[in-house]
Amino acid sequence: MYREEWNTLSKTSHISLEVKKSVFIAEAAPILSAKDAEDFLSAVKKKYPDARHHVYAWRLGGDEILQRYSDDGEPAGTAGIPVLDILRRNQMDDAILVVTRYFGGILLGTGGLARAYTQAASLALEEAVPSICRLCEFYHVMVSYSQIDRLRYILKKAGYLTEDPVFGTMPVLPVYCRTGQKDSLLRTCMDATAGQAEISYIDNRTVIAGRMGERSIES
Repeated sequence: MYREEWNTLSKTSHISLEVKKSVFIAEAAPILSAKDAEDFLSAVKKKYPDARHHVYAWRLGGDEILQRYSDDGEPAGTAGIPVLDILRRNQMDDAILVVTRYFGGILLGTGGLARAYTQAASLALEEAVPSICRLCEFYHVMVSYSQIDRLRYILKKAGYLTEDPVFGTMPVLPVYCRTGQKDSLLRTCMDATAGQAEISYIDNRTVIAGRMGERSIES
């Protein structure tokens, strides 16, 4: 499925949670492919070679949703599915969660295990800063020095993402706009500069459009 906007992680994370003497170490990371997921899982296993369980779940978006999970020896339904559900409930794409468990000698029961894995995964996801990714068209807007500050202010107020201007013979303002909104960008630039802006399409790029502040991580 074609994506213009989706949720993903901004960075890797690491948290530790103790439940009745069992230690759950949860790590989350953004990924771009199944190989990225395999490499991340392999790296975690190398860090904790003596751990009893390395439970994981990952999801990739795009033309179709691809997802995998593993209980890694825990009772069926108590580990991999709860971790995967954290990704699914938060509509998280291109991300992996790995929860490593060191058994503390006290049985948690199936319900206790599921709650512990859910809590650890949720904390790791939140620590990794869930953000909104957006496919945008990238433009260079050339204007006069007398117009650059006003144009940047107007574009920012209108909701466009800009980078710092590049100064040369004429300043160039790098601007991102949502796919298909070129006409709106053109009108805004022309209105702000009395028709003097020169706008050049560069390419399509994926940008972090903002943090997922509208809702909390579901657990």
